[in-house]
Amino acid sequence: MGDDLIQTSPFATPLTLVVLVAGAFLSALGCRALASFAQRRQLLDRPNERSLHKAPVPRLGGVAIVFGSWVPIAAAWALSSRRDSALLAWLVASLLVAGLGLIDDLKPLRASVRFLVQIGASAAFCVVVGVPAHIAVTRAFELSLPYPVALALYTVWLVGVLNIFNFMDGMDGLAGTQALTAGLAVAGALSSRPELAWIGVVIAAASAGFLSYNAPPAKIFMGDAGSTYLGFTFASLLVLGSDASPPLPIAVAPLALAPFLLDGTFTIFRRLSRGEKVWQAHRSHLYQRAVQTGLTHRQVLAPYAAWSALAAACAIVASRGDPAILMAVVLLMLAALFATWRWVRRREG
Repeated sequence: MGDDLIQTSPFATPLTLVVLVAGAFLSALGCRALASFAQRRQLLDRPNERSLHKAPVPRLGGVAIVFGSWVPIAAAWALSSRRDSALLAWLVASLLVAGLGLIDDLKPLRASVRFLVQIGASAAFCVVVGVPAHIAVTRAFELSLPYPVALALYTVWLVGVLNIFNFMDGMDGLAGTQALTAGLAVAGALSSRPELAWIGVVIAAASAGFLSYNAPPAKIFMGDAGSTYLGFTFASLLVLGSDASPPLPIAVAPLALAPFLLDGTFTIFRRLSRGEKVWQAHRSHLYQRAVQTGLTHRQVLAPYAAWSALAAACAIVASRGDPAILMAVVLLMLAALFATWRWVRRREG
């Protein structure tokens, strides 16, 4: 992708299909090589207290997603005559987050070390890009915040989403499906910012290739390198898209990730209410509880995939900024969470 592509909407060029197919193929090829490498080096995800699998599975599959999405965007940025400094900030910060995740995949780090580096990378990204002075709630209503408050909130958002995405990566096909649908949502919602829309396109393509090896039964897992990179990337688009014309409503990014954010946040508050330590490994997310009732990964993945597709459509619709539509889609996502919770409760009963 060069200057003739990155500044062009993904929906206005026949090269889009070529990029999607090539990205998916290269990601799948990478997963195959990484699975073999992980097996030889015994880099396996072994069953533990938060696992749903019963046999060791190779990890590092997320490296293929990073390679299949980061490299094309980096190449497009380098070949472009209009090198966006904000996009460069994402390239650096996302690679740092992915690199930290890869180190943790190879040799587990202390949680405090991971957390501090994540905070530093996220805060530095916000400072370089510049947090918006006005937050668009809808296209007709903007909220003004003092700079220190906005910087703190956006940093918490970035760190929070990348960790929730990582926590939710615990079932065959789940994180890859969420990344695929959220990538398409980004492409649709940020069509006025082609360089950002292309990030969504290439992530969707790389995630599709990864799913060919991660769909139930999984032959490789994503690992922290992929999950934290994806979480950070999707969260960062809230900052990068703030200067789009018209401005991107703040609810669009959370809507694109609604299944992960709602399940993850619901579980955190549920565990807090029970006095549990939320940073400890567990198997109490709604999707995990559903599997523990006797359903297969494929049976649980189907409703989550439908929820993810619906969330992507809602994010694209919400990007128009109409207050009534925005309220409707937010309520629809909350209703989907309630329906999922009721489904799991009935299964457990």
